[in-house]
Amino acid sequence: MKKLSLLLLPLLLLAACKPAEIAELPAAPAAETTAVPEAVPQSAVSNTISLDGEYKLTGVINEQVLVTAANVTLILDNATIICADDSAILGDDDDSKNLQNLTITLIGNNVINGGKHGIQGKDNLTITGDGTLEVTAVKDGLHAGDALNFESGNVNVLSSFEGVEAAYINISGGSLTTHASDDGVNAAADEDGVTPSVIISGGTHFIYSGSDGIDSNGTLDISGGTVAVLINAPRDGETFDADRPGTFLPILSFSGNFAAGDTIAVGDFEVTLETAVTSASLILPGIADGTAYRVLLNGSDYQEVTASVTVAAGMGAGFGGGGNFPGGGFPQGGQNGRPRGDLANGERPARTEGAPPDFAAGEVPQR
Repeated sequence: MKKLSLLLLPLLLLAACKPAEIAELPAAPAAETTAVPEAVPQSAVSNTISLDGEYKLTGVINEQVLVTAANVTLILDNATIICADDSAILGDDDDSKNLQNLTITLIGNNVINGGKHGIQGKDNLTITGDGTLEVTAVKDGLHAGDALNFESGNVNVLSSFEGVEAAYINISGGSLTTHASDDGVNAAADEDGVTPSVIISGGTHFIYSGSDGIDSNGTLDISGGTVAVLINAPRDGETFDADRPGTFLPILSFSGNFAAGDTIAVGDFEVTLETAVTSASLILPGIADGTAYRVLLNGSDYQEVTASVTVAAGMGAGFGGGGNFPGGGFPQGGQNGRPRGDLANGERPARTEGAPPDFAAGEVPQR
């Protein structure tokens, strides 16, 4: 397939970001050009990606990549994109009536540095591929106006206000790590009549934050995957905060004063902390509700914690609401039961009535 590539631009710090110029690669073999969509331009296009299609970005780009077309796939192939005063990749067609679908496919090692958001999708944003992406942002690392689908790839939001934010967040695979001064993952919407949601069904994720780890101003549903929520919020943060929790796997929750570099282990799971942590909640494959597990800190016994499934409607509402689970958070493990050397096989709890349906891979809710 013939693809387009952004020109390799000099690494110069500009006073303000402007959309990067797009140019086509040399002609591909005839066998590949047969699959080129009609909408793909056959000559150079400046300032914006305004036609549907698939585009490859590579090398160092010291300007904003602006997407105004409705259906675009950006292939990041060992690309570095820097925009000092705005979102590094911005989906914006200036027409709220048109639904925009922006897909980011990761190949190799990629870097995003945004003076606003790292990657901002106007409506639906999908992250896929088998490469890596490091994101540094002043506001959100990944932001979408409607749905954000995280399907595959390895993304590390190194610095942000909120790691991931969208109205509907669907995490079905890959590995997502967030470092956020506020919420790590936040489902929120400005429109009336919208019930935000977070659905996690697969993958391995490490959510570091300075406030709530995973915060949904609507529903929260975790039915699969490995999730470590690690917050440094000694006064008012919660590892999970939602108005209407749905399906949950058993959770191990505990607190303490953990330093960056400390290692926490439960059974076969182990994490070396990248920042200081005051509260941790772990959802691990095989954890059984009501069973006690031994938590190790730097190889030594730290605490015996009993796994618990908490599915309850919250009392709080709106942005920044706290204490949405009984007692202001998930129950902490006590000294009940006996430690187990391995992880017991636990059954998945049934979905509660009124919980939102799972999204299929790649499927997003419509506006």
